Parts: sequence; structure tokens; C-alpha cells
Amino acid sequence: MKKLILLALTAVMMAGCLTKRDSNGMLYDVIVVDSCEYIGSDNLMVIGHKGNCRFCKERRQKELEELVVRIKGK
Repeated sequence: MKKLILLALTAVMMAGCLTKRDSNGMLYDVIVVDSCEYIGSDNLMVIGHKGNCRFCKERRQKELEELVVRIKGK
């Protein structure tokens, strides 16, 4: 019984450590380049745009506001 409790505790601790890893066990970090967030991998030396970063969201919101002003002005 003690071994089962120890095994369950170890499994919970390991699951808590995998927060930044994907299903393959790769570790990813968020990198900010030119005020835009990218996901990068230490192992692959590759980065990709997150697509939902707050900087792009703010830019899109400003663009939409400008578009509304232009449309109302015509």
C-alpha cells in the first residue's frame, strides 16, 4: 500500500513538471521578437508565430477601429 501511495505521488509530481512540454516531451519557450510572441524550441532551433499573442491582438483592434472610422467618414 505504501508503494502505491508513493507511486501515485510521484506520478502527480511528474505531471506537474510537464507544463511546458508537448506530447512528445519537447520543451518550448515563448520568445518576444519585434514586439511579437513566438514559440521556440531549445532542441530544434526553430521558432513559429503564436498567432494569439497580445501584441497582434492589440494591432488588429487598432486596425479595426481605423477601418470603422474610415467607413463612417465616407
